[in-house]
Amino acid sequence: MHSLNALALSLLGLMAIAPRAEAQSPPPARIDTIAPHSVLELPFEFQSGTFTLPGTLTLPANYSTQIPVALIVAGSGPTDRNGNSAGPLRAQNNSNLYAILAWQLADAGIASVRYDKRVIGDNLQKVDIATTSIDDFVADAIAGARKLVADRRFSKVILIGHSEGAGLVLQAANRGAPVAGIVMLSGAGRPIGPVLREQISRQLPPEDVVKWDSAFARYLRGEPTGDVNPGLSSLLVPINRKFMQTWVKYDPAAEIARVKVPVLIVQGALDIQVSEADARALKAAQPAAKLVVIPWANHVFRAAASTDRPAQLKLYTDPTIPIVPELTPAITDWIKSLK
Repeated sequence: MHSLNALALSLLGLMAIAPRAEAQSPPPARIDTIAPHSVLELPFEFQSGTFTLPGTLTLPANYSTQIPVALIVAGSGPTDRNGNSAGPLRAQNNSNLYAILAWQLADAGIASVRYDKRVIGDNLQKVDIATTSIDDFVADAIAGARKLVADRRFSKVILIGHSEGAGLVLQAANRGAPVAGIVMLSGAGRPIGPVLREQISRQLPPEDVVKWDSAFARYLRGEPTGDVNPGLSSLLVPINRKFMQTWVKYDPAAEIARVKVPVLIVQGALDIQVSEADARALKAAQPAAKLVVIPWANHVFRAAASTDRPAQLKLYTDPTIPIVPELTPAITDWIKSLK
């Protein structure tokens, strides 16, 4: 059984063909790999079609009244509920971003649920990858929101999506998810096709980009892809074709233009995968949305010194590096402002 592992290369910056980072000394940071005593973590699961999706409910340890709850929707590929990649690509993302965010939200009085996607863990044995589409992941987010809105412990439900998940929560809101608002973290403002091409063009010579253009077009049509840089071949495996065919049709700017709930857009200015221009395109398409740009943040909201790819790789793989201090207050202040 295959998975959507190849798609992890898309919005994870094509790390497989990027150069290795030079060794760096450990940062003087607190370790964010174990839940603090100030939070309570419980098993949580919900049903989406024939799938039972397991997750983690994080609450303030001393909560006593109804509080807001956020459903955290992961980014692309085999990214688990904590924000880490499983399988052969695991070294590409071990940031623990979603777990850290959940703990900080709880400390601010906001509960959260983070869950494993249908292509993670035991469910992987049940998934027919060849027939899986982006709509299936949108349906999962909607199902999670419906489970939470019926839970009397919570006063309102917010969707928080990161990277590909930012697009999923936007589509979920537009398809009837019962939410008070959505948060888009590092979300693309363009269809995935141009985003992928831009990432590839930054790392490979022009002749390889031309080959990619032809191969990708043939791939979407269901034809043999022909010659392509070996580092890109995993993005073109036949079993993932339907997922990619449905993903390329999604236009975030068009989607956000018709959203009916409040939107918070948070973007790192030093993100090497999704640019600040993407965030501003989303804001332009939906002027009522709130945009927060964090100057030194990268794609996983760690402080970066530059957009140099090798220098940033460690920021994806060391969960002890703290997330930027601006991230959680931006989200919590916005959630608490919602009516």
